[in-house]
Amino acid sequence: MLKFLAILATSAAILSSVAVQGATLDKRACPTPDQTKPVCQTSGGSPTMDDCAAALKKLSGPCHQYNNVGSYCTSMVTVGTCKIDVCGYPGAQLDSGVNCGGYLQTILNDCSSGGKVGGYLEPASCNVAYKDQPYRLQFSHS
Repeated sequence: MLKFLAILATSAAILSSVAVQGATLDKRACPTPDQTKPVCQTSGGSPTMDDCAAALKKLSGPCHQYNNVGSYCTSMVTVGTCKIDVCGYPGAQLDSGVNCGGYLQTILNDCSSGGKVGGYLEPASCNVAYKDQPYRLQFSHS
């Protein structure tokens, strides 16, 4: 009976994780799904949803922060009005195998309003390589 319940729980978890536009969190380090909610900051000056969706599609490779001055943000991709940034102390990154695109897709899904999107998300510390360092992904206006 316990084995059946474990299989049922695993099946439910698999069915509840949906990949949108190829961006997933399927290789997360957390023992349970990281359901961190974004902080939405969408306004009239935010980038367009279309530009951010296109920027997300162009994103490749890990999202490492290596800028050691000013904002402590590294711009990963810019398309039209939209810029994807990763922010934190220099060297901040997600654990190996954790896809930052899934977090960015969450911002796009949850923070869109009037054709624009703006906001950031700080992944759960169990998905951040150096758990004592801040790490943030964001969409901002280019």
